[in-house]
Amino acid sequence: MRASLPRAPLAWLGLLAGCFALLSLRYGAGPLMWVSPTVFRQALGVGLLMVAAGLAVVGSRIRVRADALRAEAPRSLDEGVEALRRGETPGWGVYRGRLAASDQVTSPSGVVCAFYEAELRGVTPGGGKGSLLSVERASAPVVCMRGEKAEAALSFSPSLVLAPLRVRPCLVGRPAEVAPGLDAPVEGAPPEEALSYERVGKLGEECLVVGELRPGPVAGGYELRGRQGGPAMVILGEAAEGTGTHLARRAWKLFAAAGGLTVAAAWVLAG
Repeated sequence: MRASLPRAPLAWLGLLAGCFALLSLRYGAGPLMWVSPTVFRQALGVGLLMVAAGLAVVGSRIRVRADALRAEAPRSLDEGVEALRRGETPGWGVYRGRLAASDQVTSPSGVVCAFYEAELRGVTPGGGKGSLLSVERASAPVVCMRGEKAEAALSFSPSLVLAPLRVRPCLVGRPAEVAPGLDAPVEGAPPEEALSYERVGKLGEECLVVGELRPGPVAGGYELRGRQGGPAMVILGEAAEGTGTHLARRAWKLFAAAGGLTVAAAWVLAG
């Protein structure tokens, strides 16, 4: 299955808010019942411009990652660290290494890993997705990239992980039931079979990181961060194939949405 790409719900929320506001202006409904049309137009225009600016910023960040993935072949973490030790600045780019962590966590299906994100769903006879039982996410306190000779801590965020979706069987503890007329729960309820739709970062797995390599806060240490100190993007498995192109398309969609909201804001303010 294809790895998920970072979503941009802000784009959809902005467009929906803009459409609702324009309909309110057109038919005199909603906020216009309590404020003057002039004040509402001004507030709406400013709000649309703010959403457009936010979309443009998000699109710019995605475009920077897309350009890095498409510009050059990944370099090994060891090469980047050697360049830093020579006084050079390897800086922003795509680095290759293996996933490591200060500790380990275990996914619902029993995979020992550095981090995971999983949806637990019931088993259906037809083989489709069952009802959602729970959503789980966990990660080690410190997630790292390791080379043959060097290691760098990652500024990590689950929202910037691209990993294949795997479906694995698991067991889910059923909630305790209370028998009629009793205050104590009935013990011995067997676990329920379920399926874990999970994205897992296995320890030792090959990965790519889009970020900036620089010296860490501790002498002799290194870290990989995103632009302006934010989280770096982590790509696992075969997710790197075509990711730069997909990210570029998503960035242009955000730019188009920002442009549309800017035109709408200009129309509202001009009215």
